[in-house]
Amino acid sequence: MTEKEKKAAQKFVDLMLKVTFRICHWNENGELLSRSSGFLYKKTEASPTLVITAGHGTPPVGSFIETTHVYRDKTAAVNAGKFKVFYSNDKIDYAYSELPLELIAKSLTPDMKFEFTAYKEPFVKAIKDEACGFAVRNNYEFVNAGGNLVAPIYLCYELYLELVHQDEHINYFRPARPVMEHEYYAGASGSPISDPSGKICSILIGGTEPREFLKAFRLDNIELP
Repeated sequence: MTEKEKKAAQKFVDLMLKVTFRICHWNENGELLSRSSGFLYKKTEASPTLVITAGHGTPPVGSFIETTHVYRDKTAAVNAGKFKVFYSNDKIDYAYSELPLELIAKSLTPDMKFEFTAYKEPFVKAIKDEACGFAVRNNYEFVNAGGNLVAPIYLCYELYLELVHQDEHINYFRPARPVMEHEYYAGASGSPISDPSGKICSILIGGTEPREFLKAFRLDNIELP
């Protein structure tokens, strides 16, 4: 890879990291029950701001969006709203909620300052011979480090995804490298996948067995508020 190509790849990763965030669901004891990824979408200026993620594993209520703000030694999180979940095995797999802006505003302290970037472009149809990709900050399960339980943060990404098959709702992408182990992608479901210009075509929902392709739910074939 040339220096020019490296800079272009890094620019794409930085772009995806601006719109992609993690969504977490905890129980009453503060124990993590599930995590996924997602992004904000605003169809028009008059439209509600939507949170879009994968349908599998997304509970209708109780999810929070992780911010980049650290408050009292913890990563601050805001209410993700009430999700409408659409999931039916390998055919339908997405969920969305209206971001509860008023509720979030009331929950913030004066010193908490952060912002999310909402995607405002039309969703596009993935096409062959055009590289796609995604990127999200993720973490493995908690590990023991010096007597403390920590969750190592890493960058989960795939660049130069090649569309090999497309049906009504699913894009099947071949990664430029061998498909990683399941643990690498755990928590990345719902990450937006875009073309080289940053226009979103689908969201990551899983992989195939045997491990050859990554599956993504198409967003260009559904209607959102």
